[in-house]
Amino acid sequence: MVLERMPEQYPDRAKFLAQYREMAERIAALQQSDGLWRASLLDPGAYQSPEISGSAFFTFAITWGINHGVLDRKKYLPVVTRSWAGMLKHIYKDGRLGSIQPIGGEPGKFKPSSSYVYGVGAFLLAGSELSQLPNGKLYRHP
Repeated sequence: MVLERMPEQYPDRAKFLAQYREMAERIAALQQSDGLWRASLLDPGAYQSPEISGSAFFTFAITWGINHGVLDRKKYLPVVTRSWAGMLKHIYKDGRLGSIQPIGGEPGKFKPSSSYVYGVGAFLLAGSELSQLPNGKLYRHP
């Protein structure tokens, strides 16, 4: 969102865009087979449960890049489509979103029933950005 508000003529804009693209590529490469990311990005086996808040923030950030022409739609749309579908699997029958790690300074283990408002907010942010994809479609919760 900083890039969205940064003037086009800002002297270091190209540097920030390059860093954003580099980060998006690395984050996309760390996506797990279920479409989500783990609490430890570089050691996903240490925390095998998917983590929804981080996954939602990554989904938002990558979708933002697609929507603003900063990231290649063809390359990154499958990433956000898989992550959205993966997150929808963590909405429980009572409507609660689970698999959100507790607030803390480091990754930790948590139960699938773990739910916190900041993770729900991240999920809504991702859904909001996904809904703006041109000719995009959101997957609905079954």
